[in-house]
Amino acid sequence: MATDAAHTPAIRPVERYDTLADRAYEQLRHALTTGSFHPGQKLTIRKIAAVLGISATPARDAIARLLSERVLESGPNRTVSVPMLDRDKLRQIYLLRTALEGMAAELAAPKFDSAGIEALERTQIALIAAMDRNDYKRVLAENEEFHFGIYRRSEVPLLVEMIGALWLKLGPSLNFLYPSYNHTRKGVNHHLATIRALRAADAAGVRTAIEADLRDGEQELGKALETEAGKGAATGAATLARAS
Repeated sequence: MATDAAHTPAIRPVERYDTLADRAYEQLRHALTTGSFHPGQKLTIRKIAAVLGISATPARDAIARLLSERVLESGPNRTVSVPMLDRDKLRQIYLLRTALEGMAAELAAPKFDSAGIEALERTQIALIAAMDRNDYKRVLAENEEFHFGIYRRSEVPLLVEMIGALWLKLGPSLNFLYPSYNHTRKGVNHHLATIRALRAADAAGVRTAIEADLRDGEQELGKALETEAGKGAATGAATLARAS
């Protein structure tokens, strides 16, 4: 009796070649994750193509992928924009972030050596320097590097991928943290606590420091989003008053 294997055709695996659309997608993902775009910002294919130095077709394909993942949203007249989070969506994201990032940090801690900790310290020094000069774009980029510099050490790629998907949805809204969050330096203190716990080989302490960082971030960002929503409501009321 013939087996299924006997009827299976000999098919060579397809080799993966990154296309311009793939590269554009990755560039846009990174830009969104690190706050290069703001909530409510309108994006056009022409503008994205110009910034990335590519033609319209790969830019359109990259934007289409982000739309399908609900990272971007479509509007009237074929416009595309960066979504504005509400408090409920923010809570859902942080609920998942705390669980996943705490886990990743605890798994990563035993895999750090002195060189890895020193690299993390250099990132933190760069982050503080960016804060001191009020360069918040750089702050967000260094913050992303700090966190994922830890999570990648967990050696659980699927976990890191899931965390990345949450950061992608949250990244643009992190712009609202500054400059007010700069004055408290809460995030800096949590990062320093994380480094101390890594040096002490205290995996539970690393998790605690990361989770505390996320809790404070959620609280501050929630306030900032409410302030932005209030501004939007005030603008809408003023517009109606002028029209009446």
